[in-house]
Amino acid sequence: MINFRYHLVSLTAVFLALTVGLILGTAALNGPAIQTFENTIQSLRDSNEQLREQAQQMENDLEDDQAFANAVAPSYLAGQLTARNVLVVALPGAEPEVVDGTVEMLGYSGATVSGRISILDDFFDPANTGTLGDLAERTTPDTMTTPVTYDGVTAMSYVLAAVTTGEAAGATVAITPGAITTVTTGLTELGMLTVETTPTGVADGVVIIAGSGFVDSDAADRNAGMVAFTNAYAADDPTVYAATTDTGDGNPIKTLLAENSETVATVDNVALTQGQIAAVAALADFINTGTVNHLGTGEGASDLLPGAA
Repeated sequence: MINFRYHLVSLTAVFLALTVGLILGTAALNGPAIQTFENTIQSLRDSNEQLREQAQQMENDLEDDQAFANAVAPSYLAGQLTARNVLVVALPGAEPEVVDGTVEMLGYSGATVSGRISILDDFFDPANTGTLGDLAERTTPDTMTTPVTYDGVTAMSYVLAAVTTGEAAGATVAITPGAITTVTTGLTELGMLTVETTPTGVADGVVIIAGSGFVDSDAADRNAGMVAFTNAYAADDPTVYAATTDTGDGNPIKTLLAENSETVATVDNVALTQGQIAAVAALADFINTGTVNHLGTGEGASDLLPGAA
């Protein structure tokens, strides 16, 4: 909310500055009229300065809020995920510093990051669905069955979820390090995945971090792919989908809230420290109590943190 007001005030200041310029550029009057215009211009300048000061104050307030959140995070999150293994997945649009911040919060909670991977744009390119389907068939471990689907994203998401969490079709599956390497290497060679921390094949929960979704010509299909990817993990493990915002047409978080609100927890402000704390707290609540929270500041969010009401 502070961030939105800051941008609104800044835009207002810009428009006021433009107004002053127009008046100065077009006024060609004299006598009392000039004095009136000069008074108006001075008033606008004063208002503009006040708005600039308000914008600066809002920016300072936001920085203070972030600093406070960072200060309380260790004590607030302490012990919430002790001895729990958590897989961290970054989707296209997730900023590295946001992912790093979330990993830091997981550390405060006592969780062990059992893997950190990033899914790249080409994974969700509709033109690659056949390639993904073929890869899913070739890399599925012997201990599980390749899903029957014509959608390559769905098939490959299922296989990737299984080898990185050790869960598939509602059951625990035996996953070897070699099976994990086979799948991740196959995707890496296609330019669809990077591995920051090699998955162990065991996870008690998953945090998926994303931006606002795709906006290009294939946005609908790509965003649907992000939803399918998330659901592949949520089918067998407590999963939190944490996005930087809930705005934008086709934003996957909107679809998840509308269609999967009982199986996927969501956070809509993970770009902020408060949102990173919320993502970890939501996962802890999901794992420990089975509660599926929807947190943040946007439409569909119930609270900033679990139990904050």
